[in-house]
Amino acid sequence: MADTQSVLYAQAYAANIMQLAQQKYSKLLPICYMKPNVKGKTFFQDQIGKWSMSTKGGRNVQTPNNDPNLARRMGTMVDFQDNRMLDRGDELRMLSDPRSAYTIAAASSLGRQIDTVIANQLLATAKTGETGSTSITLGTTSISAHVNPTTAGATGTPATLTFARVRQAKRVLDLEDVEADDRFFVITPQGLDALMNTTQATSSDYMAVKSLVRGDIDTWMGFKWIMSNNLSSSGTITSCFAMQRYAIALAMGSEPLVRTDERMDLSYSWQVYYELNIGAVRLEEARVVQMDLTSE
Repeated sequence: MADTQSVLYAQAYAANIMQLAQQKYSKLLPICYMKPNVKGKTFFQDQIGKWSMSTKGGRNVQTPNNDPNLARRMGTMVDFQDNRMLDRGDELRMLSDPRSAYTIAAASSLGRQIDTVIANQLLATAKTGETGSTSITLGTTSISAHVNPTTAGATGTPATLTFARVRQAKRVLDLEDVEADDRFFVITPQGLDALMNTTQATSSDYMAVKSLVRGDIDTWMGFKWIMSNNLSSSGTITSCFAMQRYAIALAMGSEPLVRTDERMDLSYSWQVYYELNIGAVRLEEARVVQMDLTSE
């Protein structure tokens, strides 16, 4: 890997290290169900399903004795790490202290990794059953994995995001009686740009979208909108999604570790080390609508 330290050497006009434009921390962490302090290689989340009451057949009939509808999902914990070295000579040649900038950049990298895990596992095959031995994909439920231009819930050719597709995603969740609270729509910047371009300028809905872009509002059509550049992509297709908070569980072994230490064994260079132990699993297919959109 090429040495990029030299680009930070002080210039007569540069007194500070400016952070390159980047996502500062996780955008998707606040929208998940959290399981902190998880120990081990895997974790489980128990669930209670729904059931219906039976008709009472008469006076003094036998009391029903029905077992609850229970389920379980299994997630796998994964360790991520990175380390950046700052030679003491580099530090002496700079007008500013680079260690704080390195630490901030490390935290940003942690946030992007968290978002990648959440976005990927939300749409991936989930492990279910008592020991996690059964697999279930998003497309094997009553809600299809895609929303196409004409029919809600049908698999179709990925296209751009339109107001009609936002309505379709809302309808799919409504038909499954998914809670109206804590609904989120995660899209790319291209998705929001396409939504603005395809909605009539005279529409009051369009005015709401323009306010969303300006940051005046963050909720529209019942969804809190989040733009992310860390969604799963294949070629020109990016998998965006609408979801409710309890669609996914995110587990953390501990708080992310970020350390800055002086290495005596490496000429007293400064080391910025950071580590992350996380796992995620989709909890319920009914709470997710995947929407594959073109990124062109």
